[in-house]
Amino acid sequence: TNAKVFLIKKSKVLLKKAKKTKSRKINASWEKASEAEGYQIQYATNKKFKKEKRKKSKTTSVTLKKLKKKTTYFVRMRAYKAVDGKKVYGKWSGVDCCCGNCKA
Repeated sequence: TNAKVFLIKKSKVLLKKAKKTKSRKINASWEKASEAEGYQIQYATNKKFKKEKRKKSKTTSVTLKKLKKKTTYFVRMRAYKAVDGKKVYGKWSGVDCCCGNCKA
């Protein structure tokens, strides 16, 4: 249970950047969270993450593929750790916009 409390309170992931490329992809990277076994990435076309998609990663960067052209995507992520056979998730990172022009 100590690991559960530590992960939830301490390991908020810091999003470094989320940048959209010309080929319908987003490259997102973040800082490593201590005690994290993996990360869950969430992305959507609006800030409230309605109709969102999720992806998991063991590394500190990911490429999101097969996105719509001329569409702004919002990205956030959180760390997770398995405790007693269940995944315990940390807090969501701040929201970042892939276009770089809007303030998410």
